[in-house]
Amino acid sequence: MDRPQLKLEMRRMLNSHFPFFILLFLPVLVIEFGLNLAQYLPWSHGSSYLNIGNYWNAPSIYDSRFNFDYTDPKAITAFLGLLLLLAIISSLLLTGIQFASIDLIRNKTTFDQPVNKSFTIFNNGDYFIGTIMIGLITSILTFLWSLLLFIPGIIKGYAYSQAIFIYRDALDKGEKIGYIEAITKSRELMDGNKMDFFVLYLSFLGWFILSSFTLNILDLWVVPYYNLAVANFYVKIHDDQSEPLQTILADFNQPHHSEDDHSSSNDQK
Repeated sequence: MDRPQLKLEMRRMLNSHFPFFILLFLPVLVIEFGLNLAQYLPWSHGSSYLNIGNYWNAPSIYDSRFNFDYTDPKAITAFLGLLLLLAIISSLLLTGIQFASIDLIRNKTTFDQPVNKSFTIFNNGDYFIGTIMIGLITSILTFLWSLLLFIPGIIKGYAYSQAIFIYRDALDKGEKIGYIEAITKSRELMDGNKMDFFVLYLSFLGWFILSSFTLNILDLWVVPYYNLAVANFYVKIHDDQSEPLQTILADFNQPHHSEDDHSSSNDQK
């Protein structure tokens, strides 16, 4: 796979339609900002990594009058539950946005209505349920493989990574398939491509680190760029492999004439 070319295509698309992609990824970026901000919250009363009140001569947002008692196990549980819920919502939104990105790469949709496309996953019940179920099944399978050794768990995680895209493509073609079947097809599709996907991720580590030094402001560009690259990766490995298969099937479905048919035709002439 030509990884530099894959990324170059997505940089050009992103830079050419940057306002569109900002709005498309905005819900995810807002949730991500909230999750990043949460790391600065104190876990003991009266302490803080970022005590805003001290800087602005105003009551601290962690003042006792606000009843933010982070020594209470119930409060901690509720807080962690909220973070988990936000992370799940963000993951669902991101999956739907990747669906829209795949359609954009395939020229099946246009660069309009970014807000509506942001909630693709919630606009289709089959997309939503399929994403939940495949995410749950792959998480369980990856965890079970990780019990053996850490590395096999990572490998299987990459092997299952395209399952939701395969499932969604099947739905769009009216070929509803099972969750396990989609996972199996993903494993087959990623055979020989897992290292390429891993290297693609590694190639963005520098961007992620750089963004952390900008208080994640750079994520406005990095998050769309990375997810567009992931979408393009799927298009490259899936469409390149599916096209020859479709050609073979088309040839197979063509009526074949036997030698007897040709000879009889010549006799008639």
